Amino acid sequence: MRPRPDIHARWCARSTMKILDAGTQPLSNQDVLTWVASKRAQHTAENSATKGKGKGKDQQPSTHPSNFLASLTKHERELKDPKKYPYVNNPTAYNGTFDAMRKFDELLLERIYIPLEDKYRETTTMTAEEAGKALGKEQDEKTLTETEQLMLFNHAPQGVEQLQPMLENCEERFTAEEQQVLVDCVMEVYRGDEMGRKGEGGVGGQNGGSEP
Repeated sequence: MRPRPDIHARWCARSTMKILDAGTQPLSNQDVLTWVASKRAQHTAENSATKGKGKGKDQQPSTHPSNFLASLTKHERELKDPKKYPYVNNPTAYNGTFDAMRKFDELLLERIYIPLEDKYRETTTMTAEEAGKALGKEQDEKTLTETEQLMLFNHAPQGVEQLQPMLENCEERFTAEEQQVLVDCVMEVYRGDEMGRKGEGGVGGQNGGSEP
C-alpha cells in the first residue's frame, strides 16, 4: 500500500512553485528580503543612470519617497534579526530558492506519511479497501497547507511549543511523536547551518526562539 499518487503530485507542485508576482502569490519572508535587495539594486542603478545623463555637476540622483525607503530599511532590519528569524544564520536553506522547502517535504513523506502505511497494513479490523480509504483520509489530514508550510519556513520553530500555534488543530492532527518529528525536520533543513556549528562547538548564543 503506497501513498496515493495525488498526494505526491500535490507535493511536487508545491515544492516547485515560483513566486511570479507579489500581488498574485503568497510571499515568504525570504522572498520579501530578496525583493528588498532587488529594490535597493534598482535604486542604485537608477541613481547611476541619472548621474550619467547629467550635463552639469549639480545633477542630482533621482529621489525616492522617504517613507518607502524607511519601510525597506525597517523590514530588512526586522527580518535579519537572528533572535527572531533564521535567515541570517542559515544561508544554506535560505538561499533564494525553494530547495529547502522541497527537502523538507521529502523528509515529511519519509518520516510521517509513509510510516502510516504500516499502521494500516497491519490492521486486522478493516478490509483492504477500508484500510486504503482510512490511510488516504489520515494522510490528507496531516498534509500541511501552503500557509502552514510558509509559517514553518518563515519561523523555523525550534520546539513543539513553538510549532503548535503554527499548525491548525496541531494536537488533533499529529501525535506527540509526529510533532517532534516535524520539529526535527525543521531543525535539520531550515536550521541546518546553526545545528552544524553547534555540533562543532563553534558558535554559541543561538538559542533565541522564533516568534509565532
